[in-house]
Amino acid sequence: MGEQERYKNMLKKVIDATENEKIQTSEDLIRTLVNELTNNIGVKPQQRLVK
Repeated sequence: MGEQERYKNMLKKVIDATENEKIQTSEDLIRTLVNELTNNIGVKPQQRLVK
């Protein structure tokens, strides 16, 4: 599976969780995105895009 497909699937999961009200605040959204990126995409916490 390509990188673009992994991001697409991750975002679909996050959107579905938002629509089903599992994610209710922007803080929950950000935390979920960080967790998904860290655990499923392979971005390591020390690889920051913005410093």
